[in-house]
Amino acid sequence: MFSLFGFIIHIFTFASVQILGILTGIAAISKLEAIDVVATETSLIGVFFSFAIAFTLLFFIFRYSRKVNLFKYFFYLLIIIGSKVVFETYFTNILANIFTISLLALFIFSRSIITHNLALIITIAGVGVTLGLSFSLSTVFLLLGLFSIYDILAVYRSSHMVNMFKGMVNKGVILAVIIPNTFKKITAKSTEFEPGKGLLILGTGDLAFPLLLAISALKFSIISSWFIAGGAVIGAAVVYYLLNTQKSTRAMPALPPIALFSVLGFFVSLMI
Repeated sequence: MFSLFGFIIHIFTFASVQILGILTGIAAISKLEAIDVVATETSLIGVFFSFAIAFTLLFFIFRYSRKVNLFKYFFYLLIIIGSKVVFETYFTNILANIFTISLLALFIFSRSIITHNLALIITIAGVGVTLGLSFSLSTVFLLLGLFSIYDILAVYRSSHMVNMFKGMVNKGVILAVIIPNTFKKITAKSTEFEPGKGLLILGTGDLAFPLLLAISALKFSIISSWFIAGGAVIGAAVVYYLLNTQKSTRAMPALPPIALFSVLGFFVSLMI
């Protein structure tokens, strides 16, 4: 059922990642230019090699982390890396370290939906800026296409994505922002998450990939970055509408619509 409250939280959360990421990207590029340093782009082969390593690592963590919850510590590491990038862009190194540790502690000990989403928003923004500055525009376009196809197949054909997410939830690791459909649910704990119980999720990839495109475009045009972000927000709105008005309760791939509108936003910016 469509919830206006849930829709507003959904759009606010999604837009927060894009806005924070772009602002951090602008500040990071300015810092690099001030010391005459240019961000080096990774080759296409290097990108695929990096993703292959990442997926292999995730596979082994998922397969062999029965006794020790390695996913949890991998999640903590991501929070440290991503948030440190954001905080270092705006503050001194000492303050950045303090804020990073504080955010991690808040995430571990609070476990509320608000702190969970806050940590992920900052983390995704930081990781998105780092990767976006390292990838060329053509590489990101290719990744968007490939992962959109993968998203469709993983959800509708193999249920791989759904099963993997359920496995991570069982381990207490939710690599997604949690969207409450009612005001009551906003105070819920992230550990209480149950799909279809007044809470929806939006995966980290659905938030990160449009930001990668926006940051990659930022190296050439700030206007294009904002149009990409605007298109991505429209795509996220479409996803929420479709997900909450469909007759079935099955999961749906969110990245394809978001990627489509992000790309459309980029091409619209070229016409201005």
